[in-house]
Amino acid sequence: MAKAAATTSTAAASNILDVLIIGAGWSGLSAALKLSQAGRKVAILEARERIGGRAFTHTWSDKTDVNDNARTTSSPNASDYWCDFGSSWMHGYLEGSPLKQLTDKYNIPVTIPSPRETVVVGEQGPLPQLLSQKLTGNLGKAQEAAKAAAHDQSATPPDVSTSLGDFLYSDNSPLFAGLESESEKTAARELARMLHIPLGIELEKASLKFFGFENAFAGTDAAPKGGFTAIINKLVDEVTSLGTSIHTSQEVQSVLDEDQSSNVKITTKQGQEYVARTALVTIPIAVLKKTAGGLFEPALPERRLETIKRVSVGNLNKVLLHYDQPWWNGNTGTFLVLPSSASAPASIKKDAEKKLWELYSSTTLIVSSLSGDGAGASNSLLVMVGGESAKQLEAFERLDAGNALHAYLTTRIVGEASDKLPKHVFYSRWAKQAFTGGATTSPVSTAPGNSPLDFEALSRPLWSGRLGFAGEHTEINHRGSAAGAFVSGEREANRLVAYLDKFHPRTAANKL
Repeated sequence: MAKAAATTSTAAASNILDVLIIGAGWSGLSAALKLSQAGRKVAILEARERIGGRAFTHTWSDKTDVNDNARTTSSPNASDYWCDFGSSWMHGYLEGSPLKQLTDKYNIPVTIPSPRETVVVGEQGPLPQLLSQKLTGNLGKAQEAAKAAAHDQSATPPDVSTSLGDFLYSDNSPLFAGLESESEKTAARELARMLHIPLGIELEKASLKFFGFENAFAGTDAAPKGGFTAIINKLVDEVTSLGTSIHTSQEVQSVLDEDQSSNVKITTKQGQEYVARTALVTIPIAVLKKTAGGLFEPALPERRLETIKRVSVGNLNKVLLHYDQPWWNGNTGTFLVLPSSASAPASIKKDAEKKLWELYSSTTLIVSSLSGDGAGASNSLLVMVGGESAKQLEAFERLDAGNALHAYLTTRIVGEASDKLPKHVFYSRWAKQAFTGGATTSPVSTAPGNSPLDFEALSRPLWSGRLGFAGEHTEINHRGSAAGAFVSGEREANRLVAYLDKFHPRTAANKL
């Protein structure tokens, strides 16, 4: 990755920039690319030591010690494995996703996964394949029916307080079509809870009225070779080559509208001051919830602050278990592990691991096999945990979380706990990260007053256009995705270029 400056010189601080961008994630880098291509002078302030925000690729090798807890973001070597813990897929890769433009531009190979078997794991172990297919098919039809009920089915839409869970679990729901026994219906209910992972919140908290409201990129899923950090690194190289400076370890303390000069001054907790004609805020919504009230001078309008408070933050975490050899069926691509009433086996002695067993057994897990022939494939399982369970997981230490999960999965999938522990364990804790606060925004919740217009409201500029906002939480159609963050940065960059061209046209003297 191109080296990012940690501080700024006195001379640079006195030179008025065109745009100061807070945050070096997808949206900040996207905006910087457009602005620097337009010849504008740009600086990015990033609170972390690393760049990329919620684009985070972990790399490891067969030589990585089990006690090694390094959080790597380096590009993998030929002998390395990699796994993304923030961004997962480029959704709609062949259907218009702007991220395809980046992988094409930077010649980054991608993997489009081939269909592989999905197995639903019930109380007594893996369910018969026909039943697994029936349950997953019913869930897909139930989601489509929920969208129809929300938008097309009647002249009167559901009340915002009616949840997605209310619809999916209703007696006439397609979720239960063709199921013959109460145990099968229970399995269907539990399978639906896998939606806690993409939603980030529980079914009972997601509003039916706005389910499927967004017109998001969808269709083909693809993953970049080397992980999403490979794209971030190329973006950093390009924006810095065009003159953008990136200042890491600079946590913003105040954003001041200098009314007399029509400039914006940003001060960091590290004692640095930066001045520009405009500023763009790409701080994640969970962090804005904690800081927005005291960060800006003049203060944000009360209605904007209320919207920030109201928008719901979703939780999703991943746990990686890496082995010498897979102990699961290599033909299976995904296990959907339903909750279980079984107690932890006697082999689990630590209190933390017993609590973790209870946590894992209380929720539905998506377990993906990373084994295969593709580049970066490994003898690993990547386990996704969503909603409140994902947040609760963050209270536990890495090896406890991994070893308890190993015992749980081997017991559930093959019928007995294995004492051959994983060689490497890694996990995410997005809610615990000070500069993230959660995985993403959730869909519109059942709380009073919520609507998709909240995301639109969060995108509106202030201070006569000098203060802009970007990030996935500002995209009404592409909320909660890497593509959404990227297009939000482009949106604001285009707006700022127009603003600057009107009020601060480039001359021969100030061109880069």
